Amino acid sequence: SVVQSITDELSKARASLTATLSGTTSQQLRHTLAADLNNALEQLVVLCNTERLNQYLFGGAEASVAPYAVERDSQGNITRVTYQGSSEEQKVEVVQGLEMSALLVGDSLFGADGTRDLTFYGETGAAAGTGTSSIRGDVLLNIRESAGSYELSLDGEHWVAVTDANKTNVAVINPTTQEILYVDASNITAEGKIPVRAEGTFDMFSVLISARDLLYNTENLSDAQISKMMNDTVMLMQQVEEKVVRAFPIVGGRIQTLTSLRDSIEEMKLNTDDEISRLNDADITQVAIDLARYLLLYEMSLNVASKMFNLSLLDFLS
Repeated sequence: SVVQSITDELSKARASLTATLSGTTSQQLRHTLAADLNNALEQLVVLCNTERLNQYLFGGAEASVAPYAVERDSQGNITRVTYQGSSEEQKVEVVQGLEMSALLVGDSLFGADGTRDLTFYGETGAAAGTGTSSIRGDVLLNIRESAGSYELSLDGEHWVAVTDANKTNVAVINPTTQEILYVDASNITAEGKIPVRAEGTFDMFSVLISARDLLYNTENLSDAQISKMMNDTVMLMQQVEEKVVRAFPIVGGRIQTLTSLRDSIEEMKLNTDDEISRLNDADITQVAIDLARYLLLYEMSLNVASKMFNLSLLDFLS
């Protein structure tokens, strides 16, 4: 099944990533594993955009449009996967009085559903602000000194200054995604690049993207940062995999019900075909003789019954 194939891809990806935690891994091996994760990511997108009878299985009521859209970088690597299907299932009447949905909402089955707790991987002193951040997955917080204070950025181009008025809750905005990270900058003591992870916002696509990027390490993060994030990423992958496994009863239950219904209909059709065939093959003369015999027996039964009902007590005494 499609869900089984998705689970298999996630299991293989987690096993590959776990292998990097067992000891020192060469850069070449990391890049090889990153390429494997990239291939798994591409395959997951294909699986989640599976069509049956020209309708997407996980697009819900909007089954005519591919439910998952991808964004790519200049090298063609997937950087973001977004759900664009419907939030409602598409129900159809399979028999009179019974509606079922064979087209499910992918975002409900595979999407993130946790709390947005923030983890800062670094020693600069940056921490979560009091505002509600909207970032998803992993982002990179850039910190640089400026005029005796600091400036913060999510893309390395658009910077916001830390002031006495905002230092406990600096709103750092990514202009490309419009996501906001609220930072408590009151204890920042050093420049640097700090990975920030929004726990609970990962789906199976974003966790693979994060793992792949960590293996490539294009941002030149420290070994300590990579090690800590890798361990946390393996745990995230396990959580994502467990959620996909929980989709099995949902999808399997629908399939089992539809399969049983199909079998019942096929059995009824077979019985009907047999009866039609029997009638078509019958000898008309023999049918007429049998019918006459049945009518004669019926009339005799009626006569006997009539006489029995007309008997009186005197008939028994005579």
